[in-house]
Formats: sequence, structure tokens, C-alpha cells
Amino acid sequence: MLPPDSPARLPQIQPEDFSDQVKEMFARWTQGPFKDADKNPVLKTFIHAPKTADLFSQLNIHLLLTNSVPVRQRQIAIMRTAWLTKATYMWSSHLRTSMGFGLEPELFRPLQVGADDPYFSDFEKVIIRATEELVADRKIGEATWAALAAEWSHEQMLDFMFTVGAYVLVAGVMRSTGVEREPDLLELAETYGAP
Repeated sequence: MLPPDSPARLPQIQPEDFSDQVKEMFARWTQGPFKDADKNPVLKTFIHAPKTADLFSQLNIHLLLTNSVPVRQRQIAIMRTAWLTKATYMWSSHLRTSMGFGLEPELFRPLQVGADDPYFSDFEKVIIRATEELVADRKIGEATWAALAAEWSHEQMLDFMFTVGAYVLVAGVMRSTGVEREPDLLELAETYGAP
């Protein structure tokens, strides 16, 4: 197995330091997509800023569960964003998330290559290009925009842009704080690679 990550720059909050507000947030988040939120390294890091963590988690829950972009297309965008931003924890955790959503592991190596990999459908290549343009330029190019708009509603276009933008933001926070991967994420990264 891969060696553990370097110690985090911002340590996770420990159970003995959980305030009533923090306990309530963890309980609420656990009812959503975060199993055992009080053990999640990302949430235990973000909770140092409880108001921000709570507001951001509401957006993140929408992006993961009620987003108008279909799951496979959304995960392609999130994972390509993680790869491009070198967000090792995000990439590794979305290996697990993608498999939990029923996506095939054969998807992971092509995501490291990008739109030039023949694995992807024509429209998936458009999604990857749009993701790359948003990450690099903070703007989707004209040709890519037209190709997305030919397939997606206005709601899907906006959900896609907010998804990529939110994950670029989280990549910066995760990389800067140094959130450490759990053993199962290290194992997935060893099998499928990581940036």
C-alpha cells in the first residue's frame, strides 16, 4: 500500500473538542450523503470554520445528490477537475464515490488523459474540454459552450459550472490544509493512480 500522506497542516478537530453546534452539524450531515460525518477527514478539517463548513456542505450535498447533471457526467467533471488541480484527496475520494454510484473503474485511467482518450463518447469529450477550459481560463470557449448547450438545459449548464467551480475551490482548500487520506483511499489510489 502507498505510505500515509504527510501530516496535515491544519489538524482535524477531535471529538473532545466538538461543541454542541459541531455535534448538531455532524448529525445533520450524516443524514445526507456523508456516512459517519464525524469521522470524515475533510469535514473534520472544514468544521474549524463551522458557519462556512455548514453553508458549503449544503451546496456540496446538492452538487452530489440533486444536481441536474447526470451522475456519470458530473463525476467525469469532478474527477477531471481533481486531476487537473492535483487534488489528491479529492481524486482518491471520488474514486470511491464514483464506484458507489455504479461507475466502472475503467473510467479512471482515461480521466487522467482527458478528452483525447478514445474511451469517451463525443459528448463526454465536450464535458471534459469544458471542465479543462473552466479550470484553466475560468471560461468555457465558444465552440465548447455551443456543444454543451446543444445537449443540456440552462439549469444543467449552470449546475455544471457551479460543480466545477466549487470543486476547484475545494481543491485549493484541501491541498492547502493537507487533508490526509484514509487507508482505503490510499489503496484505491495505489490501484487507480492519483495526481
